[in-house]
Amino acid sequence: MHMQWLESLGRIQSKLPLVVMVAAGVLIGSVYLLVASNTGARNGLLIVLACLTGWTFCMGGIWWIYGIGLRGKDPSWIMKEVNFSRDDQLETGVARTLPRSEDLPVPEEFLTSYLEENPDVAKEIAKTEGNDFVATTLTKAVTAAPELKQTLDEELGGWRILPESDARRGEAVAAADSTLTTQKAFGENTTSASYVVKDVFFFGGKADAEPETVKGERGLLDKAWRRIKTIFEPKNPPLYAAITVQKAVIPVVAPGEAPPPAQIDESAQTVTVILERNLGSRRVVPALFTLANGALFAIFAWSLHTRDKKAMARRANWVPEKA
Repeated sequence: MHMQWLESLGRIQSKLPLVVMVAAGVLIGSVYLLVASNTGARNGLLIVLACLTGWTFCMGGIWWIYGIGLRGKDPSWIMKEVNFSRDDQLETGVARTLPRSEDLPVPEEFLTSYLEENPDVAKEIAKTEGNDFVATTLTKAVTAAPELKQTLDEELGGWRILPESDARRGEAVAAADSTLTTQKAFGENTTSASYVVKDVFFFGGKADAEPETVKGERGLLDKAWRRIKTIFEPKNPPLYAAITVQKAVIPVVAPGEAPPPAQIDESAQTVTVILERNLGSRRVVPALFTLANGALFAIFAWSLHTRDKKAMARRANWVPEKA
């Protein structure tokens, strides 16, 4: 019985385009027959086509606004280069302004010095992260104390670090994972467990679209003004991402035991993956669909209007014949 059901489903799927075409033809055709029987073949056709294109124009507008339905290519990250050692010059010009990891503050010392001056923040971190929390990366430091992000960004030469709470970080890391595993950066058996992601930096993009550094630091009017400025900034500046990773230590795990958390191999070089944001064309296809249907709707509506004017003129000029 199960196999018969699967075979029936396969036959239906193979004939799905034909089923959709027949269903659409029957739906539109039945409406046309009903309208044409009351208004005439030509007039009925114009009415049905005007209604159809008007409806598809409204639907396309919703697709265009929300980026759903019939859409183009989604935004994605494009790999520019993988730099295995900052001793070698980066090929991407803008990436050369990113300081080396050795030139940046030591994460643990960076956070500790701030907490010594702000004991209240230290208590909050102890509550949320625990007393044994250690900032092994700059990302962990600015995530625990968001106020440090602005201080660190000033040392990055125009780049900005992303805390773990930033939703954009996950997509950039996923793109870097795909690049590193495809290129087998850490050997033939390279997987996401072969290295540890340290920090993610962004450069460029729309400045007013950046999220708050500290939650609640922007007022309602400031948020509204930034949103307006972003909308009326038609050209999107190039957006780059730099993901730094370092080889992980492969632990020896006894049978039946859970592997420990990934640890960075301090003797390994820091690898930097440079990505560029491709904005894609998600709204281009629905925009063209909407404009095309809007133009067709205008043509059919104007044709109906012209026919109505001619019919009204004939009725006004009609003189009944005398018997």
